[in-house]
Formats: sequence, C-alpha cells, structure tokens
Amino acid sequence: MSETPEHAYKLASLLFFEKELYSDEIMRPKQLHLPPPRTHVNSIISKEGRHHLSDLPDRLVYQSEGILKSMLAPPRLLASILVTSQVNHFGKILKRLEQEEFTVVGVHLTRDTDSIVFCVQAENCIYKLLQLVGPRDLKEAKSSHQFSLRASFATHSDSFYASPTYNDSVTDVKRYFPDGLCCANTLDMQAEGIPHSYIDELVNTASARRYVSRSYPLKPLLQTVCVVFPPDLLRPAKHMRLSPASQLITMIQSCQFEIVNVRLLTIPTLQIQPFRTLFKVHYELSQTFVNRPCLLLVLQRENAASCFSQILQGYSNTNNRKLLDSYDHMMLTSTNKQTCENQIKFFFDFLPDRCKDQMEIQ
Repeated sequence: MSETPEHAYKLASLLFFEKELYSDEIMRPKQLHLPPPRTHVNSIISKEGRHHLSDLPDRLVYQSEGILKSMLAPPRLLASILVTSQVNHFGKILKRLEQEEFTVVGVHLTRDTDSIVFCVQAENCIYKLLQLVGPRDLKEAKSSHQFSLRASFATHSDSFYASPTYNDSVTDVKRYFPDGLCCANTLDMQAEGIPHSYIDELVNTASARRYVSRSYPLKPLLQTVCVVFPPDLLRPAKHMRLSPASQLITMIQSCQFEIVNVRLLTIPTLQIQPFRTLFKVHYELSQTFVNRPCLLLVLQRENAASCFSQILQGYSNTNNRKLLDSYDHMMLTSTNKQTCENQIKFFFDFLPDRCKDQMEIQ
C-alpha cells in the first residue's frame, strides 16, 4: 500500500491507464462538498479560425478531468453561503470567518427575515464552513464543538445556516446573490453560471427612493448614520490575520450601536464622482474604490450621527484607541443629519422595521 499521495500517484500512473480508472463515490464521503473534476478546452476552432475561450464566453466547453490529472490539480476556491439571525454579533462573526481564512465576497441583509447573509470563499469552503458553524443541536455544539459559531452565538438551532453540499451552495449563491459576487472569476463559477466582479447598479443619486425620518418618543435622540469602510480596510494589515474593518465593527457594536443594514458592494465607475461629492472624499482615496468592494453599514443609536467619533473614543480602551488612531480617519461618515439620509438613500433601497427610519419607492 502506498504511504503518501505522491507514492500513490506514481504507482497508479505506472500500473494503469487513465481510462482504466473509475472513481468510487461511496469511498469519498466528502465528495458532496466538492465540485466535479473539470477542466476547460483551451481553444475552439471556428470557421473564422482559432479563438481563445476568453473571447467566446458563450461557447465555453467543460470536460471531466481524469483521476490521475485530478490528483495533481491544485485546490480550488469555492464559495458557500452562511445565513445568521445574530445581527448583534456581526463583527465577531466576521472576525471568526477571517481567523479561519475565509474571504467574504458578498454580504447583505434579507428583507423578509432580517438576517445577514454572507457569501464566503476558500479552499474546501463548504466543508470548512460546516465545521465552523458546528452541529445543529446546541447541546452537542456546546459540549463537543465549543469554538463553533453555534456554540458561541446561537440562541436556537436555526440561528445559523450553512450550505450542506456543493450543489446546495451553488443554488444558495444564485438565490441570495443573483447579480454576482465581489470577486474574481473561477473555473467553477464560470461553469455554474455565477457572475463575478459584480458592479452594484443599486447605487444611484438619481433614484426614486425617498427617505422617511420618523420620530421615536421613547428615544428622542435616536439617530441613524451610514459608515463606509474603504477597500483598504477590508484587507488584513501586514503580519495580521484580521482586517481593520472586522476589529472596528466589533468595537462599534460594543459601543451599543445597532446594525440595521449592511452591504458589500463595488461602486459603479459612473457613480464615483457623486460618491466623492456626497462623502467629501479626495480624489486619491476615491480611486481606491474603483473596481474594488467596500463595506457599508447603517447604524442606529442615540446621537449616532452627531457624536459618532466621540462615542467611539469614550468607550474605547487602550487597544481600541490604538486602532482608532490608525484607522478612524479612514471610516467615511457624516455628522449632518440630512447628509446621512442622502448617503443611506444613495446605497440602500430599504431599511428593516426595527430601524426608526424607513425607505419608500416613489
């Protein structure tokens, strides 16, 4: 018996031809979490001559890959869906995903269930995410999977959902992100018809959305504010596993700010100039947003807009002050109530019922 994968490949290639080998799905229990082995033809011969496949996206041809070739194939980036009702732990969940080396390529809040949907990408993503979420039974999760998301944050068995198989992940991605993901293209995304490098068309200053500000007698100082985390804040700092954004969001939520909406998006090029005007962003910083995703939050709290920075400074400890000193100037927001409303209307088309304000389509 071969002792290593390299030895197994060498023996198999010496003793068998490619066509003599057949996979046994019964012996591969993790196959449900993986896509089928596939490769694409490098070029197509047409009447006009030879064309590269990138020039003919509607005529891509995918072929099943043999067992020997699949043994040499590198790991493939896959996407999977995580849905959670634990909005109050958004920052901590984001940090856990980054600690486990997932890349977030899509985030939004659902209209009907008021849950946050993450689309994450990683090698062996479906299986890794299921392990991170943990077993559905909370008692089992807390006893044998103490560091899982369910053990740490769940209040009931349906607090978290992760795509259980590869086929389910493809269906879930198309359901929750029908317009595409904020990431580069991959072979599997192309084969499954999942759009990539999504440019958000919802962003618009000339939209028919109307912001309705309502009074809240029990909390007369309650305000909403829009906070933009630029692309550079979404990447881990040098020699760090966590991005500044996930650390800042965790700190913001510890200051009693409530997240009422969230989106990960790429601003269309035509909307960069209106974005600069609305947020008073200088040209060099605005160019970092071109064709790169940014994270947007709508927050709610007493004096959320008028005293945003002061609240963070007042609640912060020594470590948080270092974080604020380094990155506070990069979070884009406004202290003006009307400007905040225009910023929210620029990026979002709805606000949940738990928000004191609402959005109407004219």
